[in-house]
Amino acid sequence: MKIFSSLAYLELSLREVVKRVDRFGFNGLELRVSDDGKHLKPELPISREALETLLSVKISDLAGYTGFSSADENERRNEKLLEILIKMANALNALGVRVYGGESTDNNAISRIAESLNRMSKLAEDYYVKVLIETHDSLAKKDNLIKLINQLDENVGFVYDTANIIFAGNSHEEVYPLISKRILQVHVKDFINRDNKREFVEPGKGIVPLEKIIGDLKNDNYRYYT
Repeated sequence: MKIFSSLAYLELSLREVVKRVDRFGFNGLELRVSDDGKHLKPELPISREALETLLSVKISDLAGYTGFSSADENERRNEKLLEILIKMANALNALGVRVYGGESTDNNAISRIAESLNRMSKLAEDYYVKVLIETHDSLAKKDNLIKLINQLDENVGFVYDTANIIFAGNSHEEVYPLISKRILQVHVKDFINRDNKREFVEPGKGIVPLEKIIGDLKNDNYRYYT
């Protein structure tokens, strides 16, 4: 199922985002939720105007901005924020909430990420919502992913972004088998490496093996969002 993400369209209003989902034939919407309120703020109750605007689309997930790797206890406010996002996702009948782990800056960072996600995943179950961790930042690296998976509850799902994994120095073949049964969303994008920087290109014109990825997903009867 194809989703339209509002993450890249901060210039659009929520109503304009919803119109594009229908106009371009998408099956769902990944909805950015941020304090700036460009599309939706992380607050409850959700306004009646927003609820009415979103009635005509299927919400795949809420894309919030949370990280859980920091040793600073003040960052634990992210759990409170994720709690709000989980409850909002339930109110919007979304599959889940996408989160970032954050950068792993010390040996205990992975454990902190797992501890927070495991705790919040239990809350998410009560609201029939999934917590989805993206292969992003330091969690795009195979070794860090293995450490996380070894500590992570099975109910925590993954957003699979192969472009991030390849740019981090690993491959689809190395990482996909580790999380294949837990993938609930896939990012389809491509890039070339120019002077150690990513330059995004049209899918199929870069170094991401999209045909192989799609083939593996089909073989595993993947039925969620891309």
